[in-house]
Amino acid sequence: MVEPAVSKKQTLPEMSDNGERRLPFTDRVTLDAVGRTIVNSWTSEHLARIAEKSNKHFQIAILPTEQCNFRCTYCYEDYRVGRMKPEIVSAIKCLLRQRIGDLEALTVSWFGGEPLLAKDIVLDVSNFAADLASQHARLAYRGGMTTNGYFLDYETASALADCGVREYQISLDGPREVHNETRLRADGQGTYERIWANLLAIRNSSLPVSLLLRVHFSADTVPSLLPLLEDIKTQFLTDSRFSVAVMPIGRWGGANDAAIQLMSKDKQEQAIATFLRVLFGENVSSPQNLSRMDGYVCYASRSNALVIRPNGHVGKCTLALYDERNKVGTLQPDGTIQLIPGRLAPWLRGLETLDPKVLSCPLGGMSTQPDALSAVADGNCTHGDSNNGEAVPAKPQLVQIEF
Repeated sequence: MVEPAVSKKQTLPEMSDNGERRLPFTDRVTLDAVGRTIVNSWTSEHLARIAEKSNKHFQIAILPTEQCNFRCTYCYEDYRVGRMKPEIVSAIKCLLRQRIGDLEALTVSWFGGEPLLAKDIVLDVSNFAADLASQHARLAYRGGMTTNGYFLDYETASALADCGVREYQISLDGPREVHNETRLRADGQGTYERIWANLLAIRNSSLPVSLLLRVHFSADTVPSLLPLLEDIKTQFLTDSRFSVAVMPIGRWGGANDAAIQLMSKDKQEQAIATFLRVLFGENVSSPQNLSRMDGYVCYASRSNALVIRPNGHVGKCTLALYDERNKVGTLQPDGTIQLIPGRLAPWLRGLETLDPKVLSCPLGGMSTQPDALSAVADGNCTHGDSNNGEAVPAKPQLVQIEF
Protein backbone atom coordinates (compact mmCIF):
# COMPACT_ATOMS: atom_id res chain seq x y z
CA MET A 1 0.00 0.00 0.00
CA VAL A 2 1.30 3.44 -0.92
CA GLU A 3 1.18 5.76 2.06
CA PRO A 4 -0.19 9.27 1.47
CA ALA A 5 2.53 11.88 1.30
CA VAL A 6 2.48 14.86 3.65
CA SER A 7 4.34 18.10 3.63
CA LYS A 8 7.67 18.15 5.43
CA LYS A 9 7.40 21.90 5.93
CA GLN A 10 4.72 21.64 8.63
CA THR A 11 5.19 18.68 10.90
CA LEU A 12 5.22 20.17 14.39
CA PRO A 13 1.80 20.64 15.98
CA GLU A 14 0.80 24.15 17.01
CA MET A 15 -0.69 24.81 20.43
CA SER A 16 -4.28 26.03 20.83
CA ASP A 17 -5.37 28.44 23.57
CA ASN A 18 -6.22 25.57 25.91
CA GLY A 19 -2.84 23.94 25.47
CA GLU A 20 -3.97 21.15 23.16
CA ARG A 21 -2.01 20.24 20.07
CA ARG A 22 -3.31 21.82 16.85
CA LEU A 23 -1.90 20.49 13.60
CA PRO A 24 -1.61 22.44 10.37
CA PHE A 25 -4.61 21.58 8.21
CA THR A 26 -2.55 19.41 5.87
CA ASP A 27 -1.96 17.01 8.77
CA ARG A 28 -5.49 17.12 10.19
CA VAL A 29 -7.38 15.76 7.17
CA THR A 30 -5.91 13.66 4.36
CA LEU A 31 -6.58 10.45 2.43
CA ASP A 32 -5.12 7.02 2.62
CA ALA A 33 -3.88 5.21 -0.47
CA VAL A 34 -7.35 4.21 -1.64
CA GLY A 35 -9.14 7.46 -0.91
CA ARG A 36 -10.41 6.91 2.63
CA THR A 37 -10.54 10.08 4.75
CA ILE A 38 -8.05 10.14 7.61
CA VAL A 39 -8.51 12.52 10.55
CA ASN A 40 -5.93 12.63 13.32
CA SER A 41 -7.21 11.62 16.72
CA TRP A 42 -6.76 14.99 18.43
CA THR A 43 -8.69 17.07 15.89
CA SER A 44 -12.20 18.46 16.33
CA GLU A 45 -15.21 16.19 16.77
CA HIS A 46 -17.00 17.50 13.68
CA LEU A 47 -14.05 16.53 11.47
CA ALA A 48 -14.12 13.05 12.95
CA ARG A 49 -17.85 12.80 12.20
CA ILE A 50 -17.27 13.99 8.64
CA ALA A 51 -14.59 11.35 8.16
CA GLU A 52 -16.83 8.61 9.53
CA LYS A 53 -19.70 9.52 7.21
CA SER A 54 -17.61 10.30 4.14
CA ASN A 55 -15.82 6.96 4.23
CA LYS A 56 -19.15 5.24 3.63
CA HIS A 57 -19.64 7.07 0.34
CA PHE A 58 -17.10 7.27 -2.48
CA GLN A 59 -17.60 9.57 -5.47
CA ILE A 60 -15.33 9.57 -8.50
CA ALA A 61 -15.63 11.63 -11.67
CA ILE A 62 -13.89 9.88 -14.54
CA LEU A 63 -12.78 11.56 -17.76
CA PRO A 64 -12.40 8.69 -20.26
CA THR A 65 -11.22 11.22 -22.84
CA GLU A 66 -10.64 14.96 -22.98
CA GLN A 67 -11.33 15.05 -26.70
CA CYS A 68 -14.66 16.53 -27.79
CA ASN A 69 -16.75 16.61 -30.94
CA PHE A 70 -17.96 20.14 -30.02
CA ARG A 71 -16.18 23.48 -29.98
CA CYS A 72 -18.43 25.56 -27.75
CA THR A 73 -17.45 29.20 -27.95
CA TYR A 74 -17.05 29.58 -24.17
CA CYS A 75 -15.35 26.25 -23.45
CA TYR A 76 -12.24 26.26 -21.26
CA GLU A 77 -10.80 22.87 -22.31
CA ASP A 78 -7.82 22.52 -24.66
CA TYR A 79 -8.42 18.89 -25.81
CA ARG A 80 -4.71 18.02 -25.58
CA VAL A 81 -5.18 14.93 -23.42
CA GLY A 82 -6.75 12.15 -25.44
CA ARG A 83 -8.30 8.81 -24.67
CA MET A 84 -7.70 6.96 -21.41
CA LYS A 85 -5.18 4.15 -21.81
CA PRO A 86 -6.01 0.56 -20.79
CA GLU A 87 -3.62 0.66 -17.82
CA ILE A 88 -5.53 3.60 -16.29
CA VAL A 89 -8.85 1.80 -16.84
CA SER A 90 -7.37 -1.22 -15.07
CA ALA A 91 -6.13 0.95 -12.20
CA ILE A 92 -9.62 2.44 -11.73
CA LYS A 93 -11.06 -1.06 -11.46
CA CYS A 94 -8.41 -1.94 -8.87
CA LEU A 95 -9.30 1.17 -6.87
CA LEU A 96 -13.02 0.32 -6.93
CA ARG A 97 -12.32 -3.28 -5.95
CA GLN A 98 -10.32 -2.14 -2.92
CA ARG A 99 -12.95 0.35 -1.74
CA ILE A 100 -16.19 -1.49 -2.43
CA GLY A 101 -16.28 -3.61 0.72
CA ASP A 102 -16.58 -0.74 3.21
CA LEU A 103 -18.97 1.48 1.25
CA GLU A 104 -22.67 2.14 1.59
CA ALA A 105 -22.81 4.29 -1.55
CA LEU A 106 -20.73 4.52 -4.71
CA THR A 107 -21.22 7.28 -7.28
CA VAL A 108 -19.39 7.16 -10.62
CA SER A 109 -19.79 10.28 -12.75
CA TRP A 110 -18.57 10.60 -16.33
CA PHE A 111 -17.14 13.83 -17.69
CA GLY A 112 -14.93 14.98 -20.55
CA GLY A 113 -14.24 16.24 -23.17
CA GLU A 114 -17.24 14.31 -24.39
CA PRO A 115 -17.36 11.00 -22.51
CA LEU A 116 -19.39 9.25 -25.20
CA LEU A 117 -16.45 9.55 -27.59
CA ALA A 118 -15.07 6.78 -25.36
CA LYS A 119 -18.36 4.95 -24.89
CA ASP A 120 -16.65 1.58 -24.72
CA ILE A 121 -14.64 2.68 -21.67
CA VAL A 122 -17.78 4.09 -20.01
CA LEU A 123 -19.63 0.81 -20.56
CA ASP A 124 -16.66 -1.30 -19.47
CA VAL A 125 -16.05 0.47 -16.16
CA SER A 126 -19.78 0.98 -15.47
CA ASN A 127 -20.51 -2.71 -15.97
CA PHE A 128 -17.59 -3.54 -13.69
CA ALA A 129 -18.88 -1.15 -11.00
CA ALA A 130 -22.42 -2.48 -11.32
CA ASP A 131 -21.20 -6.07 -11.01
CA LEU A 132 -19.18 -5.17 -7.91
CA ALA A 133 -22.14 -3.39 -6.38
CA SER A 134 -24.41 -6.37 -7.00
CA GLN A 135 -22.18 -8.45 -4.73
CA HIS A 136 -22.84 -6.09 -1.78
CA ALA A 137 -26.52 -5.96 -0.91
CA ARG A 138 -26.27 -2.86 1.28
CA LEU A 139 -24.43 -0.79 -1.33
CA ALA A 140 -26.26 1.85 -3.38
CA TYR A 141 -24.59 2.43 -6.76
CA ARG A 142 -25.33 5.48 -8.93
CA GLY A 143 -23.93 6.38 -12.32
CA GLY A 144 -24.22 9.74 -14.05
CA MET A 145 -22.81 11.70 -16.95
CA THR A 146 -22.27 15.25 -18.12
CA THR A 147 -22.63 14.99 -21.90
CA ASN A 148 -23.35 17.32 -24.78
CA GLY A 149 -26.13 14.89 -25.73
CA TYR A 150 -25.11 14.51 -29.37
CA PHE A 151 -24.43 10.77 -29.10
CA LEU A 152 -27.05 10.04 -26.44
CA ASP A 153 -29.56 8.31 -28.70
CA TYR A 154 -32.10 5.81 -27.36
CA GLU A 155 -29.88 2.77 -27.95
CA THR A 156 -26.94 4.35 -26.10
CA ALA A 157 -29.11 5.58 -23.23
CA SER A 158 -30.61 2.10 -22.91
CA ALA A 159 -27.21 0.38 -22.82
CA LEU A 160 -25.98 2.85 -20.22
CA ALA A 161 -29.10 2.45 -18.09
CA ASP A 162 -28.52 -1.31 -18.04
CA CYS A 163 -25.18 -0.75 -16.26
CA GLY A 164 -26.44 1.91 -13.87
CA VAL A 165 -25.65 5.16 -15.71
CA ARG A 166 -29.01 6.87 -15.38
CA GLU A 167 -28.44 10.52 -14.47
CA TYR A 168 -27.52 13.10 -17.11
CA GLN A 169 -26.71 16.78 -17.47
CA ILE A 170 -27.17 18.19 -20.97
CA SER A 171 -26.70 21.84 -21.95
CA LEU A 172 -28.83 23.96 -24.28
CA ASP A 173 -27.98 27.56 -25.11
CA GLY A 174 -31.25 28.69 -26.64
CA PRO A 175 -33.58 27.87 -29.52
CA ARG A 176 -32.04 26.43 -32.68
CA GLU A 177 -30.63 29.65 -34.14
CA VAL A 178 -29.05 30.72 -30.84
CA HIS A 179 -27.76 27.32 -29.72
CA ASN A 180 -26.13 26.67 -33.08
CA GLU A 181 -24.08 29.85 -32.74
CA THR A 182 -22.36 28.77 -29.51
CA ARG A 183 -22.53 24.97 -29.27
CA LEU A 184 -20.94 23.96 -32.55
CA ARG A 185 -19.46 20.74 -33.76
CA ALA A 186 -15.71 20.72 -34.31
CA ASP A 187 -16.41 21.06 -38.05
CA GLY A 188 -18.51 24.19 -37.46
CA GLN A 189 -21.92 22.57 -37.99
CA GLY A 190 -24.87 23.06 -35.66
CA THR A 191 -25.90 20.55 -33.00
CA TYR A 192 -29.37 21.55 -31.82
CA GLU A 193 -31.47 19.26 -34.04
CA ARG A 194 -29.58 16.10 -33.08
CA ILE A 195 -29.65 16.86 -29.34
CA TRP A 196 -33.35 17.75 -29.37
CA ALA A 197 -34.21 14.57 -31.28
CA ASN A 198 -32.29 12.49 -28.72
CA LEU A 199 -34.11 14.18 -25.84
CA LEU A 200 -37.49 13.50 -27.45
CA ALA A 201 -36.58 9.84 -28.04
CA ILE A 202 -35.67 9.41 -24.37
CA ARG A 203 -38.85 11.22 -23.31
CA ASN A 204 -40.89 8.85 -25.45
CA SER A 205 -39.23 5.84 -23.84
CA SER A 206 -39.74 4.21 -20.46
CA LEU A 207 -36.04 4.29 -19.56
CA PRO A 208 -35.41 4.70 -15.81
CA VAL A 209 -33.31 7.85 -16.22
CA SER A 210 -33.23 11.46 -15.04
CA LEU A 211 -32.08 14.37 -17.18
CA LEU A 212 -31.09 17.83 -16.00
CA LEU A 213 -31.33 20.35 -18.84
CA ARG A 214 -28.81 23.13 -18.18
CA VAL A 215 -30.02 26.22 -20.01
CA HIS A 216 -27.19 28.72 -20.43
CA PHE A 217 -27.67 32.42 -21.01
CA SER A 218 -25.56 35.52 -21.49
CA ALA A 219 -26.26 39.23 -21.84
CA ASP A 220 -26.57 38.68 -25.60
CA THR A 221 -29.04 35.80 -25.45
CA VAL A 222 -31.48 36.81 -22.69
CA PRO A 223 -34.08 38.24 -25.13
CA SER A 224 -33.90 35.12 -27.34
CA LEU A 225 -34.26 32.43 -24.67
CA LEU A 226 -38.02 32.46 -24.07
CA PRO A 227 -39.03 30.24 -27.04
CA LEU A 228 -36.69 27.49 -25.82
CA LEU A 229 -38.09 27.71 -22.31
CA GLU A 230 -41.64 27.43 -23.64
CA ASP A 231 -40.64 24.34 -25.63
CA ILE A 232 -38.95 22.76 -22.59
CA LYS A 233 -42.03 23.42 -20.49
CA THR A 234 -44.43 21.82 -22.95
CA GLN A 235 -42.20 19.01 -24.21
CA PHE A 236 -40.36 17.87 -21.10
CA LEU A 237 -41.58 19.26 -17.78
CA THR A 238 -44.71 17.15 -17.92
CA ASP A 239 -42.29 14.23 -17.42
CA SER A 240 -40.90 14.00 -13.88
CA ARG A 241 -37.66 12.51 -15.22
CA PHE A 242 -36.70 15.94 -16.56
CA SER A 243 -35.55 18.97 -14.58
CA VAL A 244 -34.07 22.36 -15.50
CA ALA A 245 -31.32 24.63 -14.24
CA VAL A 246 -30.95 28.10 -15.74
CA MET A 247 -27.36 29.34 -15.46
CA PRO A 248 -25.34 32.31 -16.73
CA ILE A 249 -22.33 31.77 -18.96
CA GLY A 250 -19.09 32.94 -17.33
CA ARG A 251 -15.51 33.53 -18.26
CA TRP A 252 -14.24 30.07 -17.43
CA GLY A 253 -10.73 30.32 -18.85
CA GLY A 254 -11.42 29.70 -22.53
CA ALA A 255 -9.84 31.40 -25.53
CA ASN A 256 -12.95 33.55 -26.12
CA ASP A 257 -13.37 34.84 -22.56
CA ALA A 258 -12.81 38.46 -23.55
CA ALA A 259 -15.73 38.34 -25.97
CA ILE A 260 -18.21 37.13 -23.34
CA GLN A 261 -20.38 39.93 -22.00
CA LEU A 262 -20.82 39.41 -18.28
CA MET A 263 -23.95 40.41 -16.42
CA SER A 264 -24.15 41.94 -12.98
CA LYS A 265 -25.53 39.74 -10.22
CA ASP A 266 -28.70 41.84 -10.08
CA LYS A 267 -29.32 41.42 -13.81
CA GLN A 268 -28.57 37.72 -13.60
CA GLU A 269 -31.13 37.35 -10.81
CA GLN A 270 -33.73 39.35 -12.74
CA ALA A 271 -33.21 37.20 -15.83
CA ILE A 272 -33.38 33.95 -13.85
CA ALA A 273 -36.58 35.08 -12.11
CA THR A 274 -38.17 35.81 -15.50
CA PHE A 275 -37.07 32.47 -16.93
CA LEU A 276 -38.37 30.53 -13.93
CA ARG A 277 -41.78 32.19 -14.21
CA VAL A 278 -41.99 31.00 -17.81
CA LEU A 279 -40.99 27.46 -16.82
CA PHE A 280 -42.85 27.03 -13.55
CA GLY A 281 -45.29 29.90 -13.13
CA GLU A 282 -45.91 30.40 -9.43
CA ASN A 283 -44.51 26.96 -8.60
CA VAL A 284 -40.82 27.93 -8.55
CA SER A 285 -40.33 25.56 -5.62
CA SER A 286 -40.98 22.65 -7.99
CA PRO A 287 -38.55 19.74 -7.54
CA GLN A 288 -37.89 20.08 -11.27
CA ASN A 289 -36.36 23.53 -10.70
CA LEU A 290 -32.68 23.03 -9.91
CA SER A 291 -31.60 26.59 -10.72
CA ARG A 292 -31.02 27.47 -7.08
CA MET A 293 -29.23 25.27 -4.61
CA ASP A 294 -29.13 26.88 -1.18
CA GLY A 295 -26.31 25.60 0.97
CA TYR A 296 -24.58 24.13 -2.07
CA VAL A 297 -21.42 22.20 -1.20
CA CYS A 298 -19.13 21.60 -4.17
CA TYR A 299 -17.93 18.06 -4.71
CA ALA A 300 -14.38 19.46 -4.69
CA SER A 301 -14.82 20.39 -1.02
CA ARG A 302 -15.67 16.83 -0.07
CA SER A 303 -12.89 14.55 1.03
CA ASN A 304 -14.62 11.54 -0.54
CA ALA A 305 -14.82 12.97 -4.08
CA LEU A 306 -12.01 12.66 -6.64
CA VAL A 307 -11.53 13.40 -10.34
CA ILE A 308 -9.53 10.95 -12.48
CA ARG A 309 -8.24 12.25 -15.80
CA PRO A 310 -7.32 10.05 -18.81
CA ASN A 311 -3.61 10.30 -17.97
CA GLY A 312 -4.14 9.05 -14.41
CA HIS A 313 -3.81 12.44 -12.75
CA VAL A 314 -6.06 12.72 -9.70
CA GLY A 315 -7.73 16.06 -9.05
CA LYS A 316 -10.62 17.68 -7.22
CA CYS A 317 -12.26 19.98 -9.78
CA THR A 318 -13.49 19.32 -13.33
CA LEU A 319 -13.18 22.98 -14.32
CA ALA A 320 -9.62 23.73 -13.21
CA LEU A 321 -8.15 20.87 -15.24
CA TYR A 322 -4.98 22.75 -16.19
CA ASP A 323 -4.36 24.39 -12.83
CA GLU A 324 -1.40 22.73 -11.07
CA ARG A 325 -3.17 23.19 -7.73
CA ASN A 326 -5.80 20.76 -9.00
CA LYS A 327 -3.35 17.91 -9.50
CA VAL A 328 -3.42 16.41 -6.01
CA GLY A 329 -2.01 13.01 -6.89
CA THR A 330 -1.53 10.20 -9.37
CA LEU A 331 -3.38 6.91 -9.73
CA GLN A 332 -0.96 3.99 -9.52
CA PRO A 333 -1.28 0.72 -11.52
CA ASP A 334 -2.37 -1.18 -8.39
CA GLY A 335 -5.27 1.24 -7.81
CA THR A 336 -3.64 3.21 -5.01
CA ILE A 337 -3.30 6.98 -5.03
CA GLN A 338 0.05 8.71 -4.56
CA LEU A 339 -0.71 12.15 -3.14
CA ILE A 340 1.47 15.16 -3.90
CA PRO A 341 2.63 16.88 -0.69
CA GLY A 342 0.53 19.92 0.19
CA ARG A 343 -1.90 19.76 -2.73
CA LEU A 344 -4.97 18.21 -1.09
CA ALA A 345 -5.31 20.28 2.07
CA PRO A 346 -6.40 23.61 0.50
CA TRP A 347 -9.32 21.87 -1.20
CA LEU A 348 -10.57 20.47 2.12
CA ARG A 349 -10.19 23.56 4.30
CA GLY A 350 -13.95 24.21 4.21
CA LEU A 351 -14.54 21.00 6.17
CA GLU A 352 -12.88 22.63 9.15
CA THR A 353 -14.28 26.16 8.88
CA LEU A 354 -17.73 25.21 7.51
CA ASP A 355 -17.63 28.55 5.67
CA PRO A 356 -20.30 28.27 2.93
CA LYS A 357 -18.30 30.42 0.52
CA VAL A 358 -15.33 28.04 0.71
CA LEU A 359 -17.54 24.95 0.66
CA SER A 360 -19.38 26.18 -2.45
CA CYS A 361 -16.08 26.62 -4.31
CA PRO A 362 -12.77 25.80 -2.59
CA LEU A 363 -10.79 27.10 -5.56
CA GLY A 364 -12.00 30.61 -4.78
CA GLY A 365 -9.54 32.28 -2.43
CA MET A 366 -6.95 29.52 -2.75
CA SER A 367 -3.33 30.57 -2.85
CA THR A 368 -1.92 30.79 -6.36
CA GLN A 369 1.04 28.64 -5.34
CA PRO A 370 0.36 25.01 -6.26
CA ASP A 371 2.06 23.65 -3.15
CA ALA A 372 0.70 26.26 -0.75
CA LEU A 373 -0.99 25.06 2.42
CA SER A 374 -2.90 28.25 3.17
CA ALA A 375 -5.48 30.34 1.37
CA VAL A 376 -6.49 33.98 1.36
CA ALA A 377 -10.00 34.69 2.49
CA ASP A 378 -11.17 37.26 -0.04
CA GLY A 379 -10.90 35.29 -3.27
CA ASN A 380 -13.67 34.49 -5.70
CA CYS A 381 -14.25 31.42 -7.82
CA THR A 382 -16.08 31.85 -11.10
CA HIS A 383 -16.83 28.15 -11.07
CA GLY A 384 -18.63 28.35 -7.77
CA ASP A 385 -20.66 31.35 -8.86
CA SER A 386 -21.55 30.05 -12.30
CA ASN A 387 -21.98 26.40 -11.38
CA ASN A 388 -25.06 27.03 -9.30
CA GLY A 389 -26.06 30.40 -10.70
CA GLU A 390 -26.23 32.21 -7.37
CA ALA A 391 -24.23 34.58 -5.28
CA VAL A 392 -22.42 32.99 -2.36
CA PRO A 393 -23.35 34.52 1.03
CA ALA A 394 -20.88 37.25 1.99
CA LYS A 395 -20.85 36.42 5.68
CA PRO A 396 -19.67 32.97 6.81
CA GLN A 397 -22.48 30.84 8.19
CA LEU A 398 -22.26 27.37 9.62
CA VAL A 399 -23.64 24.74 7.28
CA GLN A 400 -24.24 21.05 7.63
CA ILE A 401 -22.64 18.72 5.14
CA GLU A 402 -24.70 15.75 3.99
CA PHE A 403 -22.90 12.75 2.48
